[in-house]
Amino acid sequence: MEIFVYIAAAVVAIMTSISIYLIYRKKEKLTLLPGIIISSTIAIMAGLLSGSMMGILATDLFLPVGTGLLIGFFTGFLAGQPIGILAILSGAVSGLMSGIAGAILGAFIQFDNPAIMLGILLGLCIVILGLVILYLIVEHNPKVSINTNEIPPFTIFSAGILLFSLFLFLYSSDLVKPPGKPSQTETTSSSSTKNVEVDVTNETSPVVKIMITPTGYSPNVIRVKKGVPVELEITNPTDNSCFSEFMMPDFNLNNVPIKKGTTKLTFTPDKKGQFTFHCGMNMYRGTVIVE
Repeated sequence: MEIFVYIAAAVVAIMTSISIYLIYRKKEKLTLLPGIIISSTIAIMAGLLSGSMMGILATDLFLPVGTGLLIGFFTGFLAGQPIGILAILSGAVSGLMSGIAGAILGAFIQFDNPAIMLGILLGLCIVILGLVILYLIVEHNPKVSINTNEIPPFTIFSAGILLFSLFLFLYSSDLVKPPGKPSQTETTSSSSTKNVEVDVTNETSPVVKIMITPTGYSPNVIRVKKGVPVELEITNPTDNSCFSEFMMPDFNLNNVPIKKGTTKLTFTPDKKGQFTFHCGMNMYRGTVIVE
């Protein structure tokens, strides 16, 4: 997966560089409106792809969000600079927002066949930046012209249907795991970990071993005794952004980093009731019952 991300990054960097280079070469011939559209398009593609790739690889959201918004911002600024202040504003803001969106997208798709989704994004990026490069080369060249009206609407419609059908085929096949539609193995695992409870109320030095699984924490219900310190041994088999932080705010466990392997935490339940612990993105939760 990492090799594919590096290849995608190289492709995006090369096409973005070519586009910006052509903007600087053609800056005297570009008017304001085309310049704004082109700078925004380049910034959006650069921010979206860079944020997505960092989100897929990183174990938290801070790095991919920061990287995506900065790359998008400076790409938009650089692409808009030869055109004027409005192009700079449009490109920089578009790149900033797309970088943030790309990072969040990458963090979510890293668990659901990220290679296929990244391939789709990369393919669309190549088409869009290719059109930008083509426009910059052809638009003010009297020797070459492209008339988009010559492309039959039926051809475009057929291509869209074909691509959408291919996407649906991948979605329904074993190549892609649709969110919310786990395999039989994962379904069995989910049913076995959904309501797993451990009771350590009778232990003087309780130690609770928690395993991170694709469906959440196991066990996810912990019964403890008020005033007795509890040690948690959280085992994370892989690096991922969702489980990279552990939160139990009622007992002052906030943004605790969970690396690959086993992390040991200790808390003292000083009040009775039911309290929640969850991952850093608040997607997977568990309950601590203090008696």
